[in-house]
Amino acid sequence: MANHMDPNAIRLMESMEKHGKKDAGEKYSNESFLEETADINEKFAWAKKTCAFLTENFDEKTVKAIRMDCACGPQYEWIQSVKDAYDSSMGPEDFVEKTNALNLGYWLEYDGSSFYLMYPQCYCDFVNLVEETLPKAWCYCTLGYTKKMFEYVLSKKVEVELITAVKSGDKECRIKITEKV
Repeated sequence: MANHMDPNAIRLMESMEKHGKKDAGEKYSNESFLEETADINEKFAWAKKTCAFLTENFDEKTVKAIRMDCACGPQYEWIQSVKDAYDSSMGPEDFVEKTNALNLGYWLEYDGSSFYLMYPQCYCDFVNLVEETLPKAWCYCTLGYTKKMFEYVLSKKVEVELITAVKSGDKECRIKITEKV
């Protein structure tokens, strides 16, 4: 693997390998090489091509697992402030109120059994500056990001589900977060 490959492309290839698809990951990386210096239009074109490759070669469950595992990780300082809000809260509703008061660019809701994380815009710096939409397959990485964040914050295993996605044409990104029982 060349050291000038974009870190997102490296994580994708490693995730495919983790899910038993090493040959596919290597083949795709060789055919669709993305340099670290790629501009936003090249990154978007690569993201679109990546979605097509994944959905043509893997079932939905595997696509989701691959994209979740190649997600960027949340910044520690950011999630620590959310964990502090959770640790000091008197319950789920109080946690939601304290987290929303942090003004982190998203908001939470709670319906009595699950949390909902909502983003008013796409924050993926890989594709957010291009107006064109992408398949939800691209946005499954936000599930990996959200899972990492909320498992840390809640100190529990969670299940995550992508309900809507801005880059797929929806008005907001909405992710359902449910504690595993």
